[in-house]
Amino acid sequence: MIQKMREMAPAIMIVIIIAFVGGTLFLDWGMNVMGMGRKTPVGKIDGKEVTLEYFDKLVNMERYRLQEMSRDIPPQQLRMVPQQVWNQEVNRVLLDRAIKSMRLESTDQEVFEYLKRNPLPGLDTAFVFQTNGRFDTTKYVMWLNTPKTYVDYPWMVEIEGQVGRQILPAQKLEALLKAGVFVSPAEAAYEYGQRNDKATFEYFKVQSAGFRPSDTAAVTDKMVNDYYAAHHGGFTQDEQADLYFVRINKTATGDDIELNKRNLEDIKKRIESGESTFESEAEFESDDEGSSRNGGDLGWFGMGAMVPEFEAAAFALDTGVISDPVKTMFGYHIIKVDERGEPDSGGSVTRVKARHILIKNNPSNETLDALSAKADELKKLIAEKGFAEAAKGDPSVIFDSTGLFKRGDLPPKVGYVSGANTFAFTRKQGEVSDPLDGADAFFILGIREKTKKGVQTLAAARGQIVEALKDTLASAGARAYAQEILEKVKGGAALADIQAGGRDLIAGLAEDVAAGGYVPQLGYASKAAAVALSLPEGKVSGIIDDRGGFSVVRVVKRGEQAAYDPAQPQARQAADMARAQGRQMAYGEWFRNLQGRAKIVSNVDRFYLD
Repeated sequence: MIQKMREMAPAIMIVIIIAFVGGTLFLDWGMNVMGMGRKTPVGKIDGKEVTLEYFDKLVNMERYRLQEMSRDIPPQQLRMVPQQVWNQEVNRVLLDRAIKSMRLESTDQEVFEYLKRNPLPGLDTAFVFQTNGRFDTTKYVMWLNTPKTYVDYPWMVEIEGQVGRQILPAQKLEALLKAGVFVSPAEAAYEYGQRNDKATFEYFKVQSAGFRPSDTAAVTDKMVNDYYAAHHGGFTQDEQADLYFVRINKTATGDDIELNKRNLEDIKKRIESGESTFESEAEFESDDEGSSRNGGDLGWFGMGAMVPEFEAAAFALDTGVISDPVKTMFGYHIIKVDERGEPDSGGSVTRVKARHILIKNNPSNETLDALSAKADELKKLIAEKGFAEAAKGDPSVIFDSTGLFKRGDLPPKVGYVSGANTFAFTRKQGEVSDPLDGADAFFILGIREKTKKGVQTLAAARGQIVEALKDTLASAGARAYAQEILEKVKGGAALADIQAGGRDLIAGLAEDVAAGGYVPQLGYASKAAAVALSLPEGKVSGIIDDRGGFSVVRVVKRGEQAAYDPAQPQARQAADMARAQGRQMAYGEWFRNLQGRAKIVSNVDRFYLD
């Protein structure tokens, strides 16, 4: 087995890298290996510099990990990685310092027991640790117990050190913080009451959204001016940019689409000749990521589940037969039916189990090269004539502007394009970018306008103020109507009568509901339920400010108050729940205080605009 592990070392190492890149293992390795590199700080954590070279390695590894998990990671998700990695690094440094200050340590036996109970991701699926297709703990423990393992695989020494220095001490720290949490009998009784005290009540909720003005006529200039004067200091703005852009879409030509069809025909021939299998071709060739990893398997589906062209081909196929390429809105498919369901009373099969291989209608490399060359020529034309003139007369070129957007936001109408934010916030008004390669198009950008950070003018803030005043008017209108409902309820009006004449009103009867229970239309743990449980039978509440509106409740019946007996199983469950919540809050509060006391300086946005 050890010989097999030696042979597998490169593959397993890749798995370990991918699995631990989002954790802490490579953080220490990065410090050791890259500490001699450039010292440009991407930030400081309590005076500890985080160099750009070290941090960039972490960012690239995390992006690689995400791309290994999925071929179609949205660009926006990759763009968020630097900030996520920075947050992880801050937490790691602060936690590491707390562990060292408290001198929390781990024994060799504790490290071994941890690794035994928590096999590394990737090792638990390696075939050398499998018996009858399942992970064999005995084989894995024997490997851990073999001294030569740590000679042949030095990364295991690193992992042991990481477990001993950080993972186990962090667990001990968390346990220490949580151990001091004490739940008093009163707290346990309160939690028990929240779960077991119940009431039946009528509820009425007026939703503010229904009272929001549909136009700006209700918002006068005086209201806007007064609001701006009262909140002047609150209307700050970050640096903003407005870009001109031209867009050349990456559209497949007729020749590209025909080439895709021929490629599918070649794939079909390879499968039918026995050179390959449908499953392996689907895994490596299909553009449908959701099914490709399962050999193209779509599972069972019935009539109406697929687009008409696909459905017609699938239901016409005999079991085991591969279709000719089928064109749909998604591209070209070849389909293979694995099983057909039983015919219905009319003799028609209504369900099939099928696989497919999809090649989307993407442009070929030759087409992309031609579009890239067109973008280069267009830039020259823009330099001579400007954006509007350069785009005039060519229907394949879209000309527009983004409007103002903040540093770090995606440019409106452009979306994520690598280099767009860097260009927008590092260049001057009037400058033009080189062609930028986006996922669906080539873009050329120009700086139309830039604004500095500071207090917004009234003109700039007007739209924001109008929306805020509409919200205020909506809230006032909803509260006034809720007051009318309250008077009717106090006067003894029936639920059905109020429901029938209600405008933008949610109303109903909640039967035998606890404070944290579910109320139809209001959801779980509503304020209406909490108030109802605090009132005596027959009592009507006041107006309750409740999640985007205003509620009124009338208690119809109070259940018998649940008697709290600490010895009963339900009471013990309530006490355990209160204790668990208290422990979680204690640890969270400790960590928030740790972060609050730390001096953290981040330049991530400066280096990772895109």
